[in-house]
Amino acid sequence: MNFYLLVPLVACVSSAMLTVAVFARSAGHRATRLGALLTGGAAVWAFCEVLWNASGDPRSVLWLVKLSSIGWVAIGPLALHLFLELTGQPARRVARLVPALYAISAGFFALDLATPWVHAAVVRTSWGWGYVFGPAYPLFYVFTVSCLGAALAVGFRELRASKSAGERAQARWLMAGIGVPLVVASLTDGLMPLFGHQPPRLGTISFTLLGASIAWGFLRYGYSLLAPGTFASEILAILPDGVALLRLDGRIRSVNEGMARLAGVAARDLEGHAIADLIPEAQLDARDALSEQECTLASRHAGRFPVSISTAMLRDKQHHPIGLVLVARDLREIAGLRSRLITSGRLAAVGQLAAGIAHEINNPITYVRANLGALRALLGGLGEKLPAAQRAAVEGAIREGEELVDESLDGVDRVVSIVRDVKSFSHAGGGPREVVELHPLLDAVLRVAAPQLRGSAAIERRYGEIPAVRGDSQELKQVFLNLVINASQATAGGQAIRIATARAGDRVVVSVEDEGVGIAPDVMGHIFDPFFTTKRVGEGTGLGLSIAYQIVRSHGGELSVRSAPGIGTTFRVELPVADLADSA
Repeated sequence: MNFYLLVPLVACVSSAMLTVAVFARSAGHRATRLGALLTGGAAVWAFCEVLWNASGDPRSVLWLVKLSSIGWVAIGPLALHLFLELTGQPARRVARLVPALYAISAGFFALDLATPWVHAAVVRTSWGWGYVFGPAYPLFYVFTVSCLGAALAVGFRELRASKSAGERAQARWLMAGIGVPLVVASLTDGLMPLFGHQPPRLGTISFTLLGASIAWGFLRYGYSLLAPGTFASEILAILPDGVALLRLDGRIRSVNEGMARLAGVAARDLEGHAIADLIPEAQLDARDALSEQECTLASRHAGRFPVSISTAMLRDKQHHPIGLVLVARDLREIAGLRSRLITSGRLAAVGQLAAGIAHEINNPITYVRANLGALRALLGGLGEKLPAAQRAAVEGAIREGEELVDESLDGVDRVVSIVRDVKSFSHAGGGPREVVELHPLLDAVLRVAAPQLRGSAAIERRYGEIPAVRGDSQELKQVFLNLVINASQATAGGQAIRIATARAGDRVVVSVEDEGVGIAPDVMGHIFDPFFTTKRVGEGTGLGLSIAYQIVRSHGGELSVRSAPGIGTTFRVELPVADLADSA
């Protein structure tokens, strides 16, 4: 029994299996096809070698040797073409040569079949059959080695510059898959027979290393340089959007991790369920064109929240519908931005309205108050001008008139205060900016608010290390005074108001937290709206938080709120850190 036959037989089977595995993984990619052709050519070469070493007829052996060249004659151009595809940046001059190199390989194949110039004869050896080269083989050898050397040079130059450690590792394996056959096949199947020595042929078995290196890329790294299409599962896994593959009846086949995160359950727990259980309003259009709609998604942990879904028909290669692809995008952040944009639009519109109203009211209020002041003075002097007998009769009426005028003056002063607030709202942020230390400013605010804080809540200061900010100190005092007064009105005796400061990156954060009644969810979206208030009639104008919001925004900051009924409320003010270099 010829045990040497096991070498080409193992090479044939291994190369064939690796060729099928590589080609099946991503047949649509050119680099994959080139790699499969290289390993497939080695399988054909090895198959022919098994046949000729099992044959006893020299003429059949020579014919099989010549026929085997279909598997190895284009190894050089194929390897060069493969590495040009892998780098993605082939040199134009080299790329233009590829068709010519394939043409030269075809010429050598035809020359081998038709003439004795490549393979001249065969000789019997102790392990099987050897062959004798003709005068054209040295030219073929130089041609093939030059192509393989150029392939290795391209791979070494381009792939070593890759930023991906995985790609660099795979590139080394692929270059080994080309380099080892270059050395081994050159010696045992080329140079030694050329100089009259007939060792056992190891060229076919050495080429199985190329297929093994490609398969190792799939096994070790989950993808291959030759088959970037296999990135699909990795891309789906890291997408923040949810992707679901649905049956035509709306049941879920599979989902990516993004959809599982949105739903708050494991991906496997969603399989088999109807998409309507997750997104009740989803309209599954059986159309090829992408269809988009806004719905709500029912998450196990986050409750119901808005999402945008897109659906498209999935078809097989025969254009038969096999399911639907649904993509869901979380709209919670967009909904928040939309709400803030609406609030800003309201503030801008009411600001323009407020400026006009304040101007129109201010003029008549001025002379009404002046007239009331004059009337008060007249009433005060009227009693002194009357005789004593008449003075006693009208003294009560005069006193009552003075009280009525005083009450009218208080009412006018309240209107003046409202007009002043409206003006401040419509022109907030127009003052000069200076470097402001927030801790002394907050202490001053608490001193001003002290009369209204007595008997309500205890004040806790939790000051951190913070830099100065740039702003209008009077406007900032107005903001924090409003927040502190609101907190005091929401709390009762024994509860606390905490004022904390901290630095967050390039911003300073000031939080005013109370343990009061909290804000109802249906009210939360309106607290920054102008003229909106939850206080009783006569206790508030509804402009305090609107003005504070406008002032903070004009300083380049953010004013936000977090609250829960019965637990308390926290207002958070973020202001940019002052650039001291500009003020130096």
